[in-house]
Amino acid sequence: MKRFFVICALAALASPASAQEGATSSWSKGDFSALRLIAGATAPSGKQRVGVEITTKPGFKTYWRNPGDFGVPPVFDWSGSTNIGGLDVRWPAPERFQDGAGFSVGYVGEVVIPISVQPVDPAKPVMLVLKLDYAVCETICVPAKGEARLWLEPGVTSVSATRLEVYEARVPVKIKPGPQRDRLALLDAKFEETPQDASLRLVLRAPPEGKVEDVFVEGPGMWSFGKPKFTAQADGTTIALVRVNERPKGAAGPVPFIVTLRGQPGAVETRLELDIPAGKP
Repeated sequence: MKRFFVICALAALASPASAQEGATSSWSKGDFSALRLIAGATAPSGKQRVGVEITTKPGFKTYWRNPGDFGVPPVFDWSGSTNIGGLDVRWPAPERFQDGAGFSVGYVGEVVIPISVQPVDPAKPVMLVLKLDYAVCETICVPAKGEARLWLEPGVTSVSATRLEVYEARVPVKIKPGPQRDRLALLDAKFEETPQDASLRLVLRAPPEGKVEDVFVEGPGMWSFGKPKFTAQADGTTIALVRVNERPKGAAGPVPFIVTLRGQPGAVETRLELDIPAGKP
């Protein structure tokens, strides 16, 4: 009987659940924040799954790719890495917070930004080297820097990286404009302009028991958008008016935009083109 328990214990130690925790880099610490790299299991496509984890001191935030009124987006430098053919940064849905006299967009307290890494040679290890310029804020924006290194063995499919998986689940699902069965939906979008201002008029719908909590709009160049104003409609849709704070000089014709809807049951991202009439700079 004793020999049986010893054999079971050895088998448990060799099992993926106990011995396959994903690798992490050391923390790169600053005055108000810290960052590190964490590894997940290799995806079926052969891409390596990695997360850039940023934590901040209580009361601090860090910023999204489009940081809002006053923030600074992170700048990734992967040039010191080896065996990398491509990288795809996948941003979890952000939140909007008061920042000075306006609103910025990002993450409060912590975030893990998922990265998909395509090796040049999938049969060889990847050395991932990140230098990150980013910013954090409590009441004002403070620049921060960090550097992390992580060795990734090829084809590791049985590791556990719970924190990475949590934030991967928060990455918006890409959908086309139009009705959706079980997701948030962007049904229609129009550019509206008056002598006083311009805005995007978005028609949104949530599934039963769902809810649209916020809308983030991005455009090419110097487009900048304000906090949306929501109006519920009798047909179950919601109108979101998103003020255009700034637009590039001479912007006209078909212009691509990215619309991210945050809410329940989960965030979605829609890419579309709108016909923008020539107007004032």
